[in-house]
Amino acid sequence: MSSSDDLNNAILTGIVKTLEIMKEVKEQGDDLNDVNLDEIIEMRKRDMTDRSIYHGIQRADDNEL
Repeated sequence: MSSSDDLNNAILTGIVKTLEIMKEVKEQGDDLNDVNLDEIIEMRKRDMTDRSIYHGIQRADDNEL
């Protein structure tokens, strides 16, 4: 598997996690506008077992600028 596949999988994993969080918040009757996104981002970073994927995403983002 290539590093671009790893990066793609990491991005898709992040998208799925985000959608799951949004669904859970909505099911609990909370307003999505009240979600502390910074807190969720930090929680997801802590969940990562391979932080090199996160850093790879950041490098890819920086290269696109």
